[in-house]
Amino acid sequence: MTWKNISYWLKPGIRVKRYLAVAAAGFALALLGAGLLGKGLAGPAGSFWPLLAGGLMVLLGLLLAVLGVRWMNRSILTTLLGDPDKVPELVFQKRRLAQGPRIVAMGGGTGLSRLLYGLKGVTSNTTAVVATTDDGGSTGRLRRVFDIPAVGDLVDCLAALSEAPRAPELMQYRFTRGDELKGHTFGNLFLVTLHELTGSFAEALRSANRMLALLGWVWPSAVEPAVLVAELEDGRRVRGETAIRHAGGRVRRLSLEPSRPAVMPEVLRALRQAELIVLGPGSLYTSVIASFLPQAVRRAVQESPAPLVQVVNIMTEPGETDGMDAFAHVEAVATHLGRWPDVVLVHTGPLSGEVQRRYAAEGQFPVAYDPRPFQARGIRVVAGDFSQPGELAQHDPGKLMQAILSLHAESRPGPVPV
Repeated sequence: MTWKNISYWLKPGIRVKRYLAVAAAGFALALLGAGLLGKGLAGPAGSFWPLLAGGLMVLLGLLLAVLGVRWMNRSILTTLLGDPDKVPELVFQKRRLAQGPRIVAMGGGTGLSRLLYGLKGVTSNTTAVVATTDDGGSTGRLRRVFDIPAVGDLVDCLAALSEAPRAPELMQYRFTRGDELKGHTFGNLFLVTLHELTGSFAEALRSANRMLALLGWVWPSAVEPAVLVAELEDGRRVRGETAIRHAGGRVRRLSLEPSRPAVMPEVLRALRQAELIVLGPGSLYTSVIASFLPQAVRRAVQESPAPLVQVVNIMTEPGETDGMDAFAHVEAVATHLGRWPDVVLVHTGPLSGEVQRRYAAEGQFPVAYDPRPFQARGIRVVAGDFSQPGELAQHDPGKLMQAILSLHAESRPGPVPV
């Protein structure tokens, strides 16, 4: 601690000096009392009054010291936290979450953010690695103007892991008025502003992680703009995420331009230290597979000793996974990643007729599940009801969290490299 820092404690109005003086006086009184006790014990037998006075001075001095320290702590904590009585609970929660498993979740969009909502209740060691190839909507407009990676899915994940008051609501607020602002979310503009201030997309994300008080970390899979390119089974080559979704054909192979975009060291470090890696849920090609297409990220996932878990989507997605069953989802990941998942989570629970009719009108149907190809490949499947009750066919954050925690508890990872 420098003299400048010490001098702040001596300034008027800080409401610490008075309590520090009480504590110091208490310690001094206790020392004087201890001296009297020593003289009484060393004197002739029957030195009652020195012993009594010394004992009382020690007790009173210790009481003043304890009260002074307590009042000083309350003054400091009230300034920092508002309610010092919540400190024990906050410390307990922080310690508990800090001891949670190291999980890397990869993908993008609503699916990944829902998984993060579940995980932040049990661990603060979650790292989200988010695809940044989206080129539609607000994100696409900002990409074209500022020449940066896509920010939309990053904003959803930052909101999901943030513990800052009202941050999720604020980050996801979408402007509905103003020619220039209409359609943009505050979170998208927030990240673009940080990029303009720092001059670096990586630094913008580091700043956002600190400012939003995350229970974990959110990083882009690449920190320079990259275009998603699809080779379709009919031979066509389609550039751009939006164009791929509207191309109307099965994807044979997906790639990036450039093929080796820059990757943050935090991403590679998280993958090396991971105890579990989770892919999805989310759009199979444009979110899940896109998140590990940068060569450095793909190699890190291939080489990681952590179990690899894939969460299969509940419904097919028009233009991406029409007619694909659960095994076809997993096979597409393995083809692009060069590694098969160790465990696959598949929703096999019921969906209401109303939900299925609503999705069918949009060309979406429940992803079919046949256990036989998984058995042939030796892939473990955890099948069950992972959906959230309601009008949408979405994964339930709590159910996903419980399933992933169970898988982590069953795994026995070796030493984690640093």
